[in-house]
Formats: sequence, C-alpha cells, structure tokens
Amino acid sequence: MEEEFYNQEMVDGVRFSWNYWPCNKVGQTRVTVPVGALYTPLKEIENLALVQYEPVACEACKTILNPFCTVDYRYKTWTCTSCPKKNNFKSHYAANISEQ
Repeated sequence: MEEEFYNQEMVDGVRFSWNYWPCNKVGQTRVTVPVGALYTPLKEIENLALVQYEPVACEACKTILNPFCTVDYRYKTWTCTSCPKKNNFKSHYAANISEQ
C-alpha cells in the first residue's frame, strides 16, 4: 500500500504527512501526527508535452493563462484567475482556438 502512495506522488507532486484525513471531531482527536501536505508545482514530469510558443500572459498582472482561467470562445477572450481582467487572445491564437 505504501508503494501506491509513492506512485501517486510521482504523478501529481503531492505528499501528505499522513495517509488518513479526519472526517469528524472524533477522527481529529485521534490523529497523533499533524495533517499536512507538501505540493511541488514545478515537479518535473516525464513525457510531458511542451508547447512551442510563448505563454499567454494577463495584460494587468502578468499571470499566465492556465487551466483555471475562464475562456470565452465566442469572443476569443479569457479571464485572469488572479485579477478579474478580461484579456483578448492575440490574433494568431484567436484564429486557432475553439471549444472542441
């Protein structure tokens, strides 16, 4: 079972201090090890496809377009996750994006 946790860490870069997450007050009082998580957002992942173009950045705060941003395919805009600014896609990106 321990190997399963290490394999999951290799996939997403998250390691928990304990393999049990308390669901109620009784469970919280019985946990003797502090519950915590270590996340490695820049973990190198094998076989990850790299894009061959410059990242799309928010005009206001320079946050990079990411999966958590809201994209409006109709108007070819995206909303930044860090600030509420709506950004237009540059013409070469806008011509090649669709919901499919």
